[in-house]
Amino acid sequence: MGRRSGLLWAGGALGLGLGLLGAARSPARAASPETPGAAALATAWQTGGCALCHAVPGQAPAARKDSCADCHDWIRTVASEPQARETARRIFPLWDRYERNVHSFLAVPSLGAAMARLDPAWVDAYLQDPHDLRPRMPEGMPRFSLDDQTRGEIVAAFAQARVDVKPQPRPDAAKVAWGQQLFVDKGCAACHSLGERHTDQGLATAPDLAWTRQRMSADMAAAWIAEPSAISPEATMPALGLDAAEVLAVRDYVLLAPLSPWPAPPAASLPAPVERPVSYAEVDAEVFAPICVHCHMDPAQNEGRRGPGNAGGFGWPETGIELQTYEGVVAVADRIPDVLLRRRQEAPRDELAPGQAPALLARPERPGMPLGLPPLTDAQTSLILGWIAQGMPR
Repeated sequence: MGRRSGLLWAGGALGLGLGLLGAARSPARAASPETPGAAALATAWQTGGCALCHAVPGQAPAARKDSCADCHDWIRTVASEPQARETARRIFPLWDRYERNVHSFLAVPSLGAAMARLDPAWVDAYLQDPHDLRPRMPEGMPRFSLDDQTRGEIVAAFAQARVDVKPQPRPDAAKVAWGQQLFVDKGCAACHSLGERHTDQGLATAPDLAWTRQRMSADMAAAWIAEPSAISPEATMPALGLDAAEVLAVRDYVLLAPLSPWPAPPAASLPAPVERPVSYAEVDAEVFAPICVHCHMDPAQNEGRRGPGNAGGFGWPETGIELQTYEGVVAVADRIPDVLLRRRQEAPRDELAPGQAPALLARPERPGMPLGLPPLTDAQTSLILGWIAQGMPR
């Protein structure tokens, strides 16, 4: 993504590190104000919250305080440099807490590379019903609530950015066996799974190639396998030095190898509440502070910022829910069990292990929480449910 981690210090402690100031990711090319539709597209990117994780091509880069990915990357970088870390601990009283809590969105796919190669029709469907594409990456695309116009602006941007590639022969089932051998011999399996195939190793940012069939045309898949950097300079996949015939054989294996069908979703349920005494301090330390507060901030502690879960984001309206104070949590405690259950209902589509296929399911009307992250563990869920059942003691 071209993020950088230069250290530009700002005085004062800003709650949970989300207000840490400094240089953001490497500058992206800004769209010209004269470009037709530029204002509508900029609004669409903002509505979708895309800059929270990605450098958005054609748009000015988000400030670090407005970017989850940049802020988390910066904290981890500072934490790895002893002198910088000591400086941070003097300036930010909660620095040790930031280090403990920051473990998500440290690696995110390049949006620019995606726009150069993905089929816009697939992008349109994916924005309406995202699912887990990268089974080794805990984070996933959040569930959006975008109107047709907003989604259409984003899809049109993908269509405009997609690179033209030369036509190739149609996929040939006779090449699948050779392609499978090349897939292993040339190192593809070191990064990628292909459905239930090649699941014993892999790279977090490498997608399950089962979705290549929907995400890219056969011609684009061949061009990407041959020379990814020719499609996008942001590509992280290396060229494998394949000749033209080998490229087509690998492509045909990826596109034609038999794969298991999507499963039916299992029933979701909540675990029993813990019975031992639980305090607010414990549930805050275990769940709210490291997971929930990043989106549901108390503006009084964050220079007016509320986060997308409080102020609205990803197309969803403002909720007014802040989870950074005891009072804020208690005000919505009656809703917490249902929102945790909804996330578990969505998990068979949003959180997959290598070799698993996303279940086809009817989404709950509103998404579960935490949005874009795996469901809380049984232990975390039992802890919260126990605390609520005990009357939410401080």
